[in-house]
Amino acid sequence: MSKYEMFLLGGSSMLVFAVLLLFSAGAHDQPLRKSMAFFLLGAGLLYMADRYSSSGIVFGDIPGVFIKLVSTFV
Repeated sequence: MSKYEMFLLGGSSMLVFAVLLLFSAGAHDQPLRKSMAFFLLGAGLLYMADRYSSSGIVFGDIPGVFIKLVSTFV
């Protein structure tokens, strides 16, 4: 996998995890620090993916990267 794919995979995963933490913190009346930290990490990884891409981030690549990751283990 290329650096673009690795950063895209990590960044999109972190953003999904940040949204889940945001809803969990809101439901349990807890501070949003963990959610914001994961959001910033995911945004940084997506920025790095954009830097390593020649044409910018294509959001249609995200499912393909997940499929490529799963196919390496099967």
